[in-house]
Amino acid sequence: MSLIDKCVTLTGRASVISEQRGAIRSVRDREDAIVRQRSARTAKPLDRRVQRTRKLLQDALVSQMIEKGYEATTVQDIIDRANVGRATFYAHFADKETLLVSRLEDLRAMLAHQQQQALTTRGGLRARGLGFSLPMLEHARAHLPLYGAIVGRASGAFVLQRIHRIIADLAALDLKTLGFKGTPEQRGLATEYIAGAFMAVLTWWLNHAAKLLPQEVDDIFRGLVMPGLATDLELRPKAS
Repeated sequence: MSLIDKCVTLTGRASVISEQRGAIRSVRDREDAIVRQRSARTAKPLDRRVQRTRKLLQDALVSQMIEKGYEATTVQDIIDRANVGRATFYAHFADKETLLVSRLEDLRAMLAHQQQQALTTRGGLRARGLGFSLPMLEHARAHLPLYGAIVGRASGAFVLQRIHRIIADLAALDLKTLGFKGTPEQRGLATEYIAGAFMAVLTWWLNHAAKLLPQEVDDIFRGLVMPGLATDLELRPKAS
């Protein structure tokens, strides 16, 4: 069954999806505004002192998320851990959400770079598509205490939602670049299918202490998704 066939079976849930999208649209708009502001600030290379301070605050947030969870962490917790003043914090970030977004945008940039390398690689769909998958899994494995805390706490849903958004954006780029055949609505559903499947795999893997190697998980994920994706791209899956 192709991804389009699978997506068509979900059309009965269109009204529910529409309501969910409406509920998070304002959050996404705010996040996009934050990202645009950050991009404007970082249009010129940051000097090393600024880079060090931003990384110090990001690392302090991460350590507090591991200990307390994102929701329970306050700006005071962050500046105490980073050993900087409140004025220093607000010179770089508007609030802890802006700080979190800055860390996630660094993740997005890394995954986008790896994806672009895959898309420009010679070979079939299996070599070029879903280039974000393995790097994301490797990143999670390298930061297991953090990701374990994210999936292990109710407050982690806030962070997972934003990671889901990143994966969905990257999946949409994959589909567009590889020439997905279908209407915009079908492409949107296919994007959410890929992103949702990946996030479900990632969460299951982390909940089971990431015992499988990232490459093994990536191989299984690709083996499940690629055949349907190849059908909708009017391609045949490349033999492993």
